[in-house]
Amino acid sequence: MYMMKTAQRFLVIALMVMGFGMQAHAQGTDAKQETTAIVMIVDFEGIMREASAMQDMRKQVEKRRDSYQSEIEKRQQALRDEDQKLAQQRTLLSADVLQQKRAEFQKKVAEFQKFAQGRNKVLDEAVNEARIKFQKKLIEIIADVAEERRATLVLHKSQVILHANAMDATKEIFDKINAAIPSLTVEFKEAS
Repeated sequence: MYMMKTAQRFLVIALMVMGFGMQAHAQGTDAKQETTAIVMIVDFEGIMREASAMQDMRKQVEKRRDSYQSEIEKRQQALRDEDQKLAQQRTLLSADVLQQKRAEFQKKVAEFQKFAQGRNKVLDEAVNEARIKFQKKLIEIIADVAEERRATLVLHKSQVILHANAMDATKEIFDKINAAIPSLTVEFKEAS
């Protein structure tokens, strides 16, 4: 989640720098000429939420999450069963043997926790990589549309209270990103 926020901040800064860079260039070429800001507004979060590739990514991740959850639940049940067996054997085993079996069980619990955390990490990394891949293409498309419209400033729709409808390029960008990336293959890098 932190990487997503950082990536979005980076996008805003990059787009603002691009806009200010165009403005500075225009001022540099003719000091007497005034530069009028041409503003373009994009519902970045809406596109990230509604684009077909992002919906496809969420389906893939949810399917994998369900698979992982099923596997985790099976392992949890096996650990519960083993714990119950140990509890039943408590009166039958010597203290040394019971302590050894408890230590082995605790080791299995630690391995299970590491396994479950690893699965969560795989999901998080896969989502982040897919989002970054999508955002890179989205930023390219936003930059292209900004250039076509000769926009000198691009803003997130969430940053704007009121605007003229002509400033909003969301639909155009949404259509272009869906055409460019209709689906997205999520790579799940599992160590074990």
